[in-house]
Amino acid sequence: MEYCALMGYQMKHHEPGVIHMAERQADHDSVLDVCTRAKTQIRSVHFHHYGSKGPVYARSFTRKLLANEEFCMEVDASMDFAQSWDELAVQEFKMTRNEYAVLSNVPLSAKEKGGRHDKVTTTTTDSTASSSMEVPRQCTIKIGSEGVPLFENHADGKAIGLTRPLLSRTLSSSFTFAKCHYQTNVPQDPFAVQLLETERFPHFARLWTRGYDVYTPSRNIVYSENNNLHPLHHTKGHGDRGEKKWPRNDSERRDAHVRMKVMLNIHHGITNSEISSLTAGGARSANGGGGGGGRMATARANLGIYGLGKRRTLDQLLQFASIGLPDSEFRGHYGNEGKGCANLNWIPYDKSISPRANLFDGTGKADDLDSEPEFLLRTLADTGAFPMGPGDGGSWTNQIKRGGNAVTMKTEPISSDVPYSLVFLLWIVGLYAWYASFVDTSSSPQSHRGRSGRRVLSSKRPMRKAAPLSERALLKNV
Repeated sequence: MEYCALMGYQMKHHEPGVIHMAERQADHDSVLDVCTRAKTQIRSVHFHHYGSKGPVYARSFTRKLLANEEFCMEVDASMDFAQSWDELAVQEFKMTRNEYAVLSNVPLSAKEKGGRHDKVTTTTTDSTASSSMEVPRQCTIKIGSEGVPLFENHADGKAIGLTRPLLSRTLSSSFTFAKCHYQTNVPQDPFAVQLLETERFPHFARLWTRGYDVYTPSRNIVYSENNNLHPLHHTKGHGDRGEKKWPRNDSERRDAHVRMKVMLNIHHGITNSEISSLTAGGARSANGGGGGGGRMATARANLGIYGLGKRRTLDQLLQFASIGLPDSEFRGHYGNEGKGCANLNWIPYDKSISPRANLFDGTGKADDLDSEPEFLLRTLADTGAFPMGPGDGGSWTNQIKRGGNAVTMKTEPISSDVPYSLVFLLWIVGLYAWYASFVDTSSSPQSHRGRSGRRVLSSKRPMRKAAPLSERALLKNV
């Protein structure tokens, strides 16, 4: 509805409460009838903020929205855009001559939009063109207290006078622009809940080892409003400015933190029991055979599509980023202090390897592989003989080829609008079912305890410790 309001189609003010739900719904439907683009071109997922688990978890719902779009952009909520930003972003992408390019940088402040350093003023000297445009660029990678590399929240460098995008070794979650197969080949990890800074480098590691390359664009495409509208956690409900914050869960956050370390093969600060929680044996396998290294390999293999790829190695990544990861005693780690950021060398890979190939595919080490997300609205083939990297040649079209014939893909608009009255009715039915199933049966003492007063288990099978973030089973059906 925010889009419709910007287009001049504003809902009326309605008093809160269930009694006014019908009139709010009627007003909502009438606005959508005249604001047609909201139905035909905008797809969305809605859930209550108390069910939110942080930005990475929210981005993982791309799987429910992505259809056959060619390009995808991810930005923070409070952003401003350059004039003709869509054409500008596509133009920047094509200048990389890399099908697996990802444009990303920390956005310039909206206060500096159109300023002295945000204008393309080209000068020509001795047949050489130059520009004075300044684009923020991240360079520094630090090693956090838990041993996971961290990107700075702000840009500690500038790219001045670029004539084409510049290869980068950092990724900003505030702005990314790429072909949409980036979303399916490197999907957002729904188990990385409660995280923000800690997930950025692991996500960069995933995309880089799968053959994707990040570039700083030569132009400012988006701008940050610098409004702190989404604090990490809440302790007293809503914020001072009425913003809704996502609930804090330290146990889930710890599980997600362990997950990031396992991906990067960092043994520091995690126990054998925590590593084993990512395997089929659960915490009980921590006292079994196989050794810590074997359990770590199994846990890493279980990450599947949410782990590292096969096109490039972790050692190549550390060399490319000029950093070192700590051992179990937190030794030997170092950041890059922002050095060597100007001219990075592109690292080639075997293009016959699919970007979806996982690091441990074919090893037989996985014993509880994470389920891959399903993009139900998308029918395009996301892998194929694309140009590999800079200078590899080739061009891109909006078509795919099947059996030598070009086939243009067309998508039908998908509406996610559900009447509030139906939601309320389903909620009442669910509440009644929950009461009948749990509250009523709990009144019978025999249902939970034996005559001796001790708890009776229905099975003698060993209880497996719940895998980190119990949404695993849920995601298999989503």
